[in-house]
Amino acid sequence: MKRDYSIFSVSLCLVGGLVPLVYLWLLPTGSNPLQLAFGILNFLGWFAAAALLGLRWRSGRFVSRLATDFGIDSRFRQFESLLAALLNEVERKNEALLTNLLEKRISSKEELARTLERVVAQCYRLLNAESAELALFDKESGLYHSSFVLGKPFRSSAQAMLSGAVESGESERDISPDVLVQPIAFGGSVLGSLRVGLKRGSIPTHADRELMQLMAMQSGMAIINGKYTEELVRMKRASDESVKAKTGFLANLSHELRGPLGIMINAVELVLDGLCGPVTDDQMETLRMVKSNGQHLLELINDVLDYAKVESGKLVPESVEILVNDLIKDIASVVRAQADAKGHTLTVKAADEVLTIQCDRRHIRQMLINILTNAIKYTPEKGTIEMWAERVPGGKIKICVKDSGVGIEDYDREKVFAPFERIQNSYSINQVGTGLGMSLTRRLAEVNGGNIDFTSQASQGSTFWLVFPAVQFSGALAGHEENSEEEPKGKGELILLVESNPGERSMLAKYLTHLGYSVAAVATKGEAALVLRDKKVNLALVDNSVVDNLEEDLIKGIRDAAQSARLPLVLLSSRAFVFDIEKYLKAGVDRCLTKPISLKELAVICRSLIDGYDVKKKPTYGGTGKGIHTRVMNVDDLMH
Repeated sequence: MKRDYSIFSVSLCLVGGLVPLVYLWLLPTGSNPLQLAFGILNFLGWFAAAALLGLRWRSGRFVSRLATDFGIDSRFRQFESLLAALLNEVERKNEALLTNLLEKRISSKEELARTLERVVAQCYRLLNAESAELALFDKESGLYHSSFVLGKPFRSSAQAMLSGAVESGESERDISPDVLVQPIAFGGSVLGSLRVGLKRGSIPTHADRELMQLMAMQSGMAIINGKYTEELVRMKRASDESVKAKTGFLANLSHELRGPLGIMINAVELVLDGLCGPVTDDQMETLRMVKSNGQHLLELINDVLDYAKVESGKLVPESVEILVNDLIKDIASVVRAQADAKGHTLTVKAADEVLTIQCDRRHIRQMLINILTNAIKYTPEKGTIEMWAERVPGGKIKICVKDSGVGIEDYDREKVFAPFERIQNSYSINQVGTGLGMSLTRRLAEVNGGNIDFTSQASQGSTFWLVFPAVQFSGALAGHEENSEEEPKGKGELILLVESNPGERSMLAKYLTHLGYSVAAVATKGEAALVLRDKKVNLALVDNSVVDNLEEDLIKGIRDAAQSARLPLVLLSSRAFVFDIEKYLKAGVDRCLTKPISLKELAVICRSLIDGYDVKKKPTYGGTGKGIHTRVMNVDDLMH
């Protein structure tokens, strides 16, 4: 009917505009210009009216279709009323969408509660309701627990209505026509329900139900978001606890192994140095074998500990300029004896130009020693091993190690850098190792901004290389160390040695006496206090097993009892992790040496501290590789 009326109105306007023009055209005497102008203006006016009526008619149809899509009954409603209702519905749905709970990150239960309260408030306001409720479903009891309520209490039973609505997937119109219930679900699992009570006499529209579905969907996403966030936090906490437990286990393992290992190696060194009397050649050979195997055991322990540090992200490199030509010559001298023992020919080719990289000195030494040791290990007797460095495109420097060993099959390539993996073949199966060396090498290279790769052919040998960015040589080489074969001697100074282990106490006292020091060896804090009270001590050498005694604050006790206000204090620690070293340094220790210690390194430290200067302002790590690598820790380099 409306359509017929609109067509009739447009037709009437067109007729009203055309009739005067036709009349003027049919006049027998013709029309004057004024009459013609009046007719044209009349036609244009009626034509504009027809166009406006047509536009109104088309707009009405468009608004009517939109209203139908939004669930608004467009029958018997004027255009203005229908347009107002449509705009109100668009604004209402847009406001619901702007709630934007889908992208909101829920990081706590409190934040989830605030979010769900916001959902209930939105439903209450947008639906012009007198009651709104969000209930959470308990899987164990099968009941809904009203968690967030706004407005008047509901007049009908909650459990029956909510359970029925969730099972049917629709609002319980038969129970209460003015109540909307929308299940909150995700992935087939019921999470809760959203219930809204409209004002008396109100009939829920299709748009109201769509709005409820939208808010229920966002509520479900918020609940899932909160649950997954809580689960991720729990998993992260469990992971952190696992890492902490693993690190603690490794720290305790290190403590338990390093102590006895240090006593064994240092005792053998004393015998080899002739401090325990004459030794026959056969005894000397046997003792060297004991020392060599002890050092190998220490290397295995260090590999595990270093890998744990890298994996935990606690290893921070101290980058210095390194001359690559000098580096590869030095590393070759470290492993040459090992290569000679198998009859290998080890060749070093220095570059014709100065090659400089920026890297942690200890890390690059460890990487190259690992690569060279593998080359020696997996090359049968009387093989050839070459090492060289070269500049490559891209401003990089490449350090290569090539061997004539057994090589690596293509299908074993992934095992090379995998932790605790060993390539199994008839030759390599007889070689010893943890399977951590190359994995640790790759991680150290990455930490220092480089990378490692290789090519290999079975039975033909392998070529491994490290690549680091090249830097311009500035002329200053940090961390360069001079190695002296002579042990600094004592001049009768008194060293207080506090060591609870009788065997280690006796061994260290014997070595320090051999150097020319006077030694007061004690086992407890009380005995140390007596020595400090009666004698002028020049240096205190303390074992961490005594310091770790909770009943004795030994470091503070030594500082308080010492006659000298600045008594040098050196700690011998079997604990090698950063958090242990940091604790000791903060307590007032001047230097911390991790076991097994190098006796020669100990001699250098004692002499330098007693003389009032420190030749090792930076931490150093046994430079020659011929003995035990003692780590000297200070507060500037805790991450090492």
